[in-house]
Amino acid sequence: MEALLNSQCAAQSLGPANQLFAMLIQTIMAAQCSISPPDMWPKDYGPTALAQGLEEYDFIIVGAGSAGSVVANRLSENPDWKILLLEAGGDPPIESEIPETFFTIQKTDADWAFYAESSEKFSKSLPQGSFWPRGKTLGGSGAINAMLYVRGNRRDYDRWEELGNKGWNYESVLEYFKRSEDNLNPDVANSVEGKYHGKGGYLKVQHFSTKTPWIDIIIRGAEQLGYPHLKDINGEKNIGFGRAQGTIINGTRCSPAKAFLVPVKDRQNLHVIKHARVINAERDTDGKFRWVNFFIDDEHLKAAKAKKEIVISAGAINTPQILMLSGIGPKKLLESIGLDVVADLPVGENLQDHPIVPVLIKLNKSSAKPYNLQQELVKSLNEYLLHRTGPLAAHGVTSLTAFINTVNETDLYPDVQFHFFEFPKESKRSDLFTSKVGYDEEVSKSFLDASEEADVLMILITLLNPKSKGSITINSQDIDPYKPPVINAAFLDDDEDVNTVVRAVRVLQKLINTKELKDNEAELHQMSITGCAELQYDSVEYWECYARHLTLTLYHPVGTAKMGPKEDPSAVVDSRLKVHKVSGLRVADGSIMPNIVSGNTNAPIIMIGEKISDMIKQDWKQKSVHSEL
Repeated sequence: MEALLNSQCAAQSLGPANQLFAMLIQTIMAAQCSISPPDMWPKDYGPTALAQGLEEYDFIIVGAGSAGSVVANRLSENPDWKILLLEAGGDPPIESEIPETFFTIQKTDADWAFYAESSEKFSKSLPQGSFWPRGKTLGGSGAINAMLYVRGNRRDYDRWEELGNKGWNYESVLEYFKRSEDNLNPDVANSVEGKYHGKGGYLKVQHFSTKTPWIDIIIRGAEQLGYPHLKDINGEKNIGFGRAQGTIINGTRCSPAKAFLVPVKDRQNLHVIKHARVINAERDTDGKFRWVNFFIDDEHLKAAKAKKEIVISAGAINTPQILMLSGIGPKKLLESIGLDVVADLPVGENLQDHPIVPVLIKLNKSSAKPYNLQQELVKSLNEYLLHRTGPLAAHGVTSLTAFINTVNETDLYPDVQFHFFEFPKESKRSDLFTSKVGYDEEVSKSFLDASEEADVLMILITLLNPKSKGSITINSQDIDPYKPPVINAAFLDDDEDVNTVVRAVRVLQKLINTKELKDNEAELHQMSITGCAELQYDSVEYWECYARHLTLTLYHPVGTAKMGPKEDPSAVVDSRLKVHKVSGLRVADGSIMPNIVSGNTNAPIIMIGEKISDMIKQDWKQKSVHSEL
């Protein structure tokens, strides 16, 4: 690299060569800037608010994530309503736009970078505890995730309604999934399964342009075990292996911000303030919640007023923190730290997530070729910057997913999902993974050793319906709103969750032993874990130990402001997402889920944003008609 920048090299040219190289560099720089140009995103109203003060708004939305972006779009459709959207982060970084680099965003300024409390029951090989990234940028976690468009299944939503949440059954929510979607794959949108998909919505959905052979190899191996090839994982059938569609457009991420905010950024009745750290909500003299207190750029304290309602869409970790700091939460906890209790509600309880346990499979040990990082990177960058194609426009085998039932193979619904990553031989890609999630030196080295020997397929065993439930609380010793909340993940508290992991391992072992996988020299990598070394390898006890050491989060926290009727002592919001016992306040994000869905949570949270937007419009139209009478 130094030679390229050396003036002596330039002196070797008569002139035209230097001009050509300069043009090439300018073209590359322009291509880089065009990935995420600042003027693509909504203008920051913060400087105007600081200079001129804040207007009075009809609705204030806290959080520009997967639900908040939708609500801001849909409510601002009414030109008579003024909307304020507050986002703690800024514009998505360039890495957010490039599908293959999504994992690099963790532990940056675009990530809240939370950690769960340490435990002897899970994540024992993570010295700092389980790392929980959350998006801190326009688009929220939908701007840093793996972009998989997965909805869960019919049973998930029917159970929500069975718990007393009218209007949340599968047929009712399907309308809102379809409303947001613009499915760009004719083979899906126009197929027999097409009745499950929408066209013309804001959210672009399509298959990743993945060319890795491993997807077809794994699908064929699964078929040898009797698992069907799912052409549409969001269709009627829920068991099998298949390619997930993604929220992508033209080789870039279609984040909730790009989908729902960018198209309406010029609406005069929608103001977006970036780097706005919300502290709490406050009641007005009439007892209704109308005020939101927040800092702009961490130094300017401001208060904004909502004439109609405040919608908290800050996510399953930040939403309960904001509610508790607003006096809404468990009475005993709030009183213990000196907060006035406005409503005694179980805020922060019912935390659910999809814990994952990675298993490594080595492939083609005798024939795998070392990965030439520099050569592949130059080729991929050139292809992506100039054409938005190539490996950087997708993320390899990650677009493959699988749903299985480990108890009953013929069951209609799964209890485990498999996610897939690949580490080509000698690519050192495992270093990025282990450093981001925070494994200790021994486990990290074992990951690296595997990928030094062969190509490696990492399969993440995902518990779809974990029995264990955790909690989010604010620090009982310090109510500083800038201190992160306390996350008690409670992974693997229930032994049945561990049993499910073990049963999933046995399914993977059967997959490895299929002819398709054996033809590619598939073998399970024995991880080096000192804490499990004395146990008999491959025993039930060994895999339990293994699971408790390597547990990670799949970044799907939900449930901490549970939806349910007022008779439900564990509920925080009702079926119209209004906070119980108070007025003027709703919640719209993954925290309202009474039970976690059986799949990735981003698409369901976007659906929640669509549904609450209709509810708000209906409620205020009815109120307006009533007042006229």
